[in-house]
Amino acid sequence: MSWMNPNKLISLRLPLIVCLITCGLLYCFSFLIERSFEKLSIQQNVSELNSVIDSIERELVYYSPDENRDEFIQNLLLILTGHHRLFVYIIDEQGKIVYRTRGPNLAFAKTQIDFDNIVENHGTDIWNQDKSSYRVAASYVAIENGKHYTTIVAIGRDLQIEFIRRLRDGLGLLIGIACILVLIGSFISIYFTQKPINRLIKKIEKINLKSLNYRIPTSLVPIKYVSLVKAFNDMLNRMEDVFHRQRNFTADIAHEMRTPITNLTTQTQIVLNNARTTDEYREILYSNLEEYEKMSQMISDMLFLAQADNRQLVPNLIDIDLHNMITLMCEYFEPLTDEKNITFNLDGNCSHIQGDKMMLGRAISNILSNAIRYTPENQVISITLKQVNEKRVQIVISNPGKKIDSKHLPHLFDRFYRVEESRHRNGNDSAGTGIGLAIVKSIIETHKGTISAESDEQSTRFIINLPTAI
Repeated sequence: MSWMNPNKLISLRLPLIVCLITCGLLYCFSFLIERSFEKLSIQQNVSELNSVIDSIERELVYYSPDENRDEFIQNLLLILTGHHRLFVYIIDEQGKIVYRTRGPNLAFAKTQIDFDNIVENHGTDIWNQDKSSYRVAASYVAIENGKHYTTIVAIGRDLQIEFIRRLRDGLGLLIGIACILVLIGSFISIYFTQKPINRLIKKIEKINLKSLNYRIPTSLVPIKYVSLVKAFNDMLNRMEDVFHRQRNFTADIAHEMRTPITNLTTQTQIVLNNARTTDEYREILYSNLEEYEKMSQMISDMLFLAQADNRQLVPNLIDIDLHNMITLMCEYFEPLTDEKNITFNLDGNCSHIQGDKMMLGRAISNILSNAIRYTPENQVISITLKQVNEKRVQIVISNPGKKIDSKHLPHLFDRFYRVEESRHRNGNDSAGTGIGLAIVKSIIETHKGTISAESDEQSTRFIINLPTAI
């Protein structure tokens, strides 16, 4: 179903998240405004009530019902002037009303609120009467003539409550409008933001194994996505290279396996056509055995490389004297060098290293074998040992011969890669399977080292750098 499309779900989810966050922030902001105004209103009411009570208490000290009642009433009127919706209720110790403003009967408030607590703590309380709400304060005044008066002052809260209600409704409406605008703005923003991404996705969806050479033009996307497109194109380059190498590898391994199998099949067919003597059968079996050994060696090499690819090669570390090990290898290859009148020249020295002697011996042996194969007669193969620093040593194996073009150097360590196509195996060629240098690289990298190749008109050099300890 189209509504289940992940891109559409993301396009819907993101604006909703932004809208919810905006609503939450605006709600918190409006809540703080409402609470601040309510707190300010309470402070103003309490301050106004306390001010009026203090003024009334001062007047009560000088109050005499018989002498200055009129003056007392006038002073109370002056005190109450300017106070909107303020109500006063004063009684003496006998419960007789001394003064009372028009409005709610505060005598009921005395019985309906915690009157004693208000008086003792000079506090206030809320009194609701006839659908109206009041904030009430009270005091108890005792004067020198033994009389005492009770004063109750209340201020109406209806206007404040109505204002806060309208403020809350207005803020709620503002939050609703803001959320709708944010939601619409988010959808519009995401639409225009995802438009180039959707266009890019359509381009990517068209790429398959047959079109790995296609590269997405950076002009199709905004500047902020250029780095993404470049990274994707780089990934396509790597994928194309991997598939190309895999395709070549499959073709090469098929070719390499086909030759010995063809030889075996042909020889077997010839043998079956005519009767042979025991010596002839033995000779043919020896020939077949050579082909089997070549196939076995190829399979072993491929398994070795597979282990290296999966990081399953675990070197058996021992102390190795490279100078002594290479000297023994040169002696081992003497029969081959004598045939072409080639000599080895081992120069320099270095400290012992920690490594797998079998693996390193195989790696250096492969390079020396290559060097002998491509060195002209009556030449010298140079081997140089060098102590780079306390932690690294260097081995340089140099053989004279035809220069290798620089475009081939990065691929010398690829499997089944040959500089010249004519060097591919055939029935009479002994150039090897083309994976010897790939094995060398795997062994060196397993030892945390590096290997590279250089070539010029004078010689071809393989440079190996190894750590003294892994």
